[in-house]
Amino acid sequence: MNKKNNPAFQSYEEALSFLYKAIDYEKLINYQYNASTFSLERMKKLLAYAGNPHRELPCIHITGTKGKGSTAIMISTILEHAGLTTGLFTSPHLIDIKERIQINHKKISAPEFTSILNDLRPYIQHLRETELSASPTFFEMLTAAGMLYFKKKRVEMAVLEVGLGGRLDSTNVILPQVAIITNVGLDHTAILGNTLSSIAFEKAGIIKQHVPVVSGVEAPEALPVIEKACREKDAPLYLLGRDIWVEEVRSFDRNGTRGLICKIKTWRHTYHDIVLPLVGIHQAQNCALVLGALEVMRCRNYISISDDVIREALASLYCPARIEIFSKNPSIILDFAHTVDSMRFLKKTLLENFKFHKLILILGFSQDKDLDNILKEIVWEGDCIVVTRSRNPRAAEPDDLYRRIEKLCGKRSKILDNVRDAVASAKQIASQDDLICITGSAYLAGEARQSLDLQ
Repeated sequence: MNKKNNPAFQSYEEALSFLYKAIDYEKLINYQYNASTFSLERMKKLLAYAGNPHRELPCIHITGTKGKGSTAIMISTILEHAGLTTGLFTSPHLIDIKERIQINHKKISAPEFTSILNDLRPYIQHLRETELSASPTFFEMLTAAGMLYFKKKRVEMAVLEVGLGGRLDSTNVILPQVAIITNVGLDHTAILGNTLSSIAFEKAGIIKQHVPVVSGVEAPEALPVIEKACREKDAPLYLLGRDIWVEEVRSFDRNGTRGLICKIKTWRHTYHDIVLPLVGIHQAQNCALVLGALEVMRCRNYISISDDVIREALASLYCPARIEIFSKNPSIILDFAHTVDSMRFLKKTLLENFKFHKLILILGFSQDKDLDNILKEIVWEGDCIVVTRSRNPRAAEPDDLYRRIEKLCGKRSKILDNVRDAVASAKQIASQDDLICITGSAYLAGEARQSLDLQ
């Protein structure tokens, strides 16, 4: 680990090249999910080399099958508005890898990213040369980089979103002030298990001794698993529907801005007329979990935030590619519904909140998803369907999606092999009264956003 044998990166591009040489499970389809492949010991050793930045990090830990990204953005936005220097670690990114590591919603700069990787480089390079199987993965390197960056910048609170599952995720080395488990659904079944109880077991892995948990889990197969883990860890559990309630939700459309007005009640307080510039009732549920988590932290004197600050912060929310209205005439919606439940929410939101003549769908998914059941939720509604693929190696082939859709509903899709052409084709087909919905993987959403920005 001699630094003389590991000269510093000369550029951001060189640092990225070093990062991308690590094994990246976000781009692999088949791999073993176990404590050897996803080793927290490997992560702990990397962090020990970096000075254990996670041990000095006041933080909030978030997992769940759906909604964890929106929830992370919501709570970090509130903390920032309260005057706290707030770190945010999320995944995956839409366009720029630096999106994953932010402070006060400003992504890490290229020089800072390069500098952080330079700090980690000697250790990683040594392992690559001497014990390759023990060298950190792509996501572990990013997680360590985020924690080290937050420590160097002296963040006062960090919000960390789990990458995969929870129990063996590289973020699961932290001791948070509160944990949020948004929900449990069937996703990554080949990795996390094909039952709700097995997936709940993985999510429950983030529960720590005496650390309060706020959760939206309600499925009869999943909830007992969460409750059992909380009992074993003596961790107080606050549940949506039992301790936290979404009492009223109504939609609004003011000067072209759509959103929700909510009444949310916790076990100790009622929040009237909360304005969320987001569509879909599921966002009101995510907001309720956020308010529950803040309530826990306020009760324990971890933070001090007024109701006015909470309202102001929530009214300013921006959650990219979460049923995001990108443009009008024709309306274009960008989303990355990649599970059965999230596609069901998307369909319900489209039908209940938007008026359109024809629905034009651009679809692209990762091949390891429950494709038939996801497609069942949306393809019947499409008047025109374009299937495509992102550049990610895990992307399903458009020909495969075409065959599945034809078998499901008899509809024939238009096949385009890249996202840019798919977006251009949909815009050419659409009239001003139509709605274009681009959905599937986050990688598809990111490439679609780039294409829309260029057109």
